[in-house]
Amino acid sequence: MAAKTKKKSKNAKNTNTKNDNIQKTQVAESKKTSVAKDDKKSTDSKDKKNTKKSDKKKKPNIFVRMLDFVKGVFSELKKVNWLTKEELAKSSGFVAGFVAIFTFLIWIIDSGLGALAALLIGLK
Repeated sequence: MAAKTKKKSKNAKNTNTKNDNIQKTQVAESKKTSVAKDDKKSTDSKDKKNTKKSDKKKKPNIFVRMLDFVKGVFSELKKVNWLTKEELAKSSGFVAGFVAIFTFLIWIIDSGLGALAALLIGLK
């Protein structure tokens, strides 16, 4: 019994030191990225002016963009998993049955409320 507790405490110490090492490396990495961000901020303002002018020149005309859009649509349609005839018939039958049941229920409720309204109007 005592041997088991010693093993657990050793494992706990190992995990604590591992967690400490991980935290230290994460802190070091975050410091590096914050320094890099500060360096980028100074050059970003200059680059924004230059990219705005170059973006207008690089934009393709409307016909090229429409052609790219249509090509993208066809490539996405090739990736679609289409239903088989049996799956389509089963799904369509389920939807038609569901619509029929709710149409019947709404008709019953509407008839009942209409009869109730006629009864109340007739009492006055």
